[in-house]
Amino acid sequence: MILNFSTQINAMKSKVYFFNVKDNQAKIHLICSKAKESFEQEKRLQILVPTIEAGQYIDSLLWRYPEDSFLTHTLTTNLSPEWIVITTEETVNLNLAARLLNLCPHPIKYFSLFAEIYELYDESHPQKLENSKLRFKNYQDWGLALSLLK
Repeated sequence: MILNFSTQINAMKSKVYFFNVKDNQAKIHLICSKAKESFEQEKRLQILVPTIEAGQYIDSLLWRYPEDSFLTHTLTTNLSPEWIVITTEETVNLNLAARLLNLCPHPIKYFSLFAEIYELYDESHPQKLENSKLRFKNYQDWGLALSLLK
């Protein structure tokens, strides 16, 4: 019996990692470091953004990072062979990624498409902190394994 990748992912229990960030520089550093880490570990990453403008910002950021190179990626809503995909599409795993970095203010309902979900526990603004707490509670209510990392 042959299982396709999405069936294998669905059979796994997703793990959610919240990374504490206190300002915009910490957010940028986390986004870039998670993208670089995934690339170096040969683990596909999908970055979910709330708007196309946010996607364009992340796209520009990853073409400039790291300073001595760049991270090959694409901004798309279509299936892609790239190791790193930036998208506004939340219902599909566009590049068969094991990891999702969620930059949206709401939790991911299609969490079972990914083995690992990275979330920002954003303390840079009271509303962002409240959104982070709500996402954490949603994932907890859904029975997912959670970690809050400083």
